[in-house]
Amino acid sequence: MDQTKIGNFITMCRKDKKLTQEQLAEKLNVSINAVSKWERGLNLPDYSNMQILCDTLGISINEFFAGEYLKENEVEKQAERNILDILKISNAKNRKTKLLILIISILSAILIIIIGRYILVKCGFVIDDNLKYSQVYIIGESNNKGNVDINKYGRINIDFDIGANKYGEAVFKNPQKAFRTLKKEYSSGIQLIQKEFNLLPLTNFTYKSYKTYGWQVTTGTEEEKEQARFITSFLDIYENSFNN
Repeated sequence: MDQTKIGNFITMCRKDKKLTQEQLAEKLNVSINAVSKWERGLNLPDYSNMQILCDTLGISINEFFAGEYLKENEVEKQAERNILDILKISNAKNRKTKLLILIISILSAILIIIIGRYILVKCGFVIDDNLKYSQVYIIGESNNKGNVDINKYGRINIDFDIGANKYGEAVFKNPQKAFRTLKKEYSSGIQLIQKEFNLLPLTNFTYKSYKTYGWQVTTGTEEEKEQARFITSFLDIYENSFNN
């Protein structure tokens, strides 16, 4: 199918009917730019406009696709060629559509993975490699920040061993294990914070609220309040593994 030939044929037929591009566009309810593209062979009319165009120009669909007037004995043969050409175009469009769908699917999958990992990191289910324990934490040395008493945490429980990430922030060497131990060993303080401030259970989604309110408790026993204050300091370090 020769689009340039078809375009020249449309131009010739339009002029034979003494129509301007603007007048033809008005009859078909399309823009002049669309008619111009047809006549330059850049595009073919939409199938919804094709029959109206042919009726307006006084030609058959077969003649339209042939790009020329046909004699009666040529119509059947040209019709067969037109059908084959249309099938070829349809197959080509289907291949392009499938390729486009594949590309979009791959890009969508990549985007979902990136966003999913970001959410998992923010929610504390996955640790960013940059925030993992990577060096010894010594106050005042290297790029270490703050003044965390790592010996104190180590004496409390070996699961609370602390090092530093690449940014020099204090982090637990195994944050998930430390978090599980906290929930087990400091359940009284956790329950006190939850009850006093009407919080949801402590999880990787809610730990920031416990970090904020732990030192503010006013009820409970002294032991429970001491646990609540420790929970705040613990979560302050725990957060470094997921936020930078």
